[in-house]
Amino acid sequence: MDDAQLKKILQNMDTPEPNTEEKKRAVNEAVSEFKAYQKEKEKNFQGMSILSRLMGNTNSNNGRNAMERKTRKNFIYGGMATAMAVVLITGISYVQLQESEILRDTADISLINRSPDMTAPAGTEAASQEYIDVIQEENERNVEIAETTGSSALPTPIEPPVGVRTVPEQEYVDAIREVAPKRAQLQSAPMPSASSQQRRQEFSKMIKNLDPAQADSTFLPTPIDDTVQNTYQDEGRDKFETFEPNPFKMVSEEPVSTFSADVDTASYSFMRRQINNGRLPQKDAIRVEELINYFDYNYAVPEDKSQPFKPTVTITDSPWAEGKKLMHVGIKGYEIQGERPSSNLVFLLDTSGSMNSPDKLPLVKNSLKMMLDNMDDNDTISIVTYAGSAGTVLEPTKASEKTKIIAALNNMRAGGGTAGAAGINLAYQLAEQNFDEDSVNRVILATDGDFNVGISNHEELKGFVERKRDSGIFLSVLGFGQGNYNDQMMQTLAQNGNGVAAYIDNLNEARKVLVEEASSTLFPIAKDVKLQVEFNPDVVSEYRLIGYETRALAREDFNNDKVDAGDIGAGHTVTALYEITPEGEKTSVDPLRYGNADEPVEEQKADTDFGGEYAFLKMRYKLPNEDTSKLITTPVTTENEVALENANIDTRFATSVAAFGQILKGGKYTADYSYDDVIELAKTAKGEDEFGYRAEFINLVRLAKSARD
Repeated sequence: MDDAQLKKILQNMDTPEPNTEEKKRAVNEAVSEFKAYQKEKEKNFQGMSILSRLMGNTNSNNGRNAMERKTRKNFIYGGMATAMAVVLITGISYVQLQESEILRDTADISLINRSPDMTAPAGTEAASQEYIDVIQEENERNVEIAETTGSSALPTPIEPPVGVRTVPEQEYVDAIREVAPKRAQLQSAPMPSASSQQRRQEFSKMIKNLDPAQADSTFLPTPIDDTVQNTYQDEGRDKFETFEPNPFKMVSEEPVSTFSADVDTASYSFMRRQINNGRLPQKDAIRVEELINYFDYNYAVPEDKSQPFKPTVTITDSPWAEGKKLMHVGIKGYEIQGERPSSNLVFLLDTSGSMNSPDKLPLVKNSLKMMLDNMDDNDTISIVTYAGSAGTVLEPTKASEKTKIIAALNNMRAGGGTAGAAGINLAYQLAEQNFDEDSVNRVILATDGDFNVGISNHEELKGFVERKRDSGIFLSVLGFGQGNYNDQMMQTLAQNGNGVAAYIDNLNEARKVLVEEASSTLFPIAKDVKLQVEFNPDVVSEYRLIGYETRALAREDFNNDKVDAGDIGAGHTVTALYEITPEGEKTSVDPLRYGNADEPVEEQKADTDFGGEYAFLKMRYKLPNEDTSKLITTPVTTENEVALENANIDTRFATSVAAFGQILKGGKYTADYSYDDVIELAKTAKGEDEFGYRAEFINLVRLAKSARD
């Protein structure tokens, strides 16, 4: 073998990236072997020299051919190089094999994706103990790995043996409790991917939110599918409608403000999730009215359901702008007394590949199980799923058949495309099939909003949902997940389907939306609710509506019963805040030099009897089964004015939330008002806070101070 051949062999060798430590070891071994070879060669050569002298061939080596010596030299060096390469490859391969074994042993198979089936066959007790033993053994092995490697990531249990898939609910919970302390102390093997870490964090949140006192099949995590290690994870594709905050408007030019009522809360829970993850939400994700309306307020409630609203109006000084005031408008829907109407519900569930994540399909299942536990036996449930194509998982079934419904939920797996339009069509068909005029007929869509097959155009979907709405079937939308969350699509569907849009980021939120607020979520008391405020130019110079940018209506839409608007459920509250500049105070907008072009100047300040009124509030609504609207009017006078520190806690708390939302949105109108100012105001208005939502808000504001953009 000559030098060219040796060089060619070495160039063509397919070797992995070198490991420095292994390289050193291999080189040292090769050098040691070479030295030993040299010593042995020297010994043998000396022996041959003696033999040659005895045979009279003392000068035999001097007559050898030079080429022969060169060839022998090349052969020795080539053999040495080949040996070194083999040693190096073997060492690196061994290290990589060890690493692959560790990776396999600590594969990212989360407990949430290995949870039990809920229908227990014979032999369940034995299977349960085996499952628990597997978890314990795996964690003990991970402890040993951790002591060796010193990594900081938390490993997750390996997949249990085939056949061990069914575990009694309480034993499953006990197993989690027993394993948790060990997992908390682990310093595991290889660092998992960012998506793996995120999935573990979400699982931890779900376990924390699990109520041990209610640890039955309704609340336990359920598996995604058997390929969970390939969990779908997307980043940076969350979609929100872009809009600018409402500007100040001169009363002399545009005295009337009209908007649709809004009871959605999706923006708040998405904002909460982002801040809890250590970053501020994107500005377009913030709809201030949804932050305000996330909370319940103790407004006056009418006694007669024929007029389901009684407006409450308060005027205070603005805490962030000297000389300006806030007009706080609050309404609360009539609360259902006694027996509630039955429900005909169709769950339309997204099972596409993008839902293959613990915070998506598994959370969908557990959310609906909690909701099911709160339903009457005579309510009807149907389930439709959509992925590459749409299909019926559960024909209309009475809620009393709880085991059958839960089994249908547990059997669902994520995978395929997103034929959302086909799924919606099939869901409406099932709702129509079981339609009952005396019941609440509603489709509940649970999705991350990632429609990519079928009708994906907003206007086409909007038209489809609008036509179905007229048949008496409403549509509500529950959003899940992040990374590819399509809020814009969800808002389009919910607003045009006479339903609400909520974002479910954990089991607590699912309980709030589907259990605590089930009446307001499911049972409408009024539809097409519109608000219109006319400001008195003698008292108010300018105004701006805080939030509701995506709910604005034209002035003429208020009296047009063909124009769709918001829907309000039983006991739901709606809050709206205007920032106003009283006459005589410095305005944000310069007044017109020549007055209102539509009126003679002498008529613009005509004497009236309304000198004590700030504004005139009007509301239009339709009862659920009617097509003609009704009108409620309320004058807003100086009698509604009170100092902010003397206002009731609901007014003060709503003001603090409005300030926070505006700061997150960019703080265009809040001047130097800070997070600390928000906290101080909110602390004075926390009240009883039965479920801790207001305390949670205060903590979110604290977290926002240190969150990254």
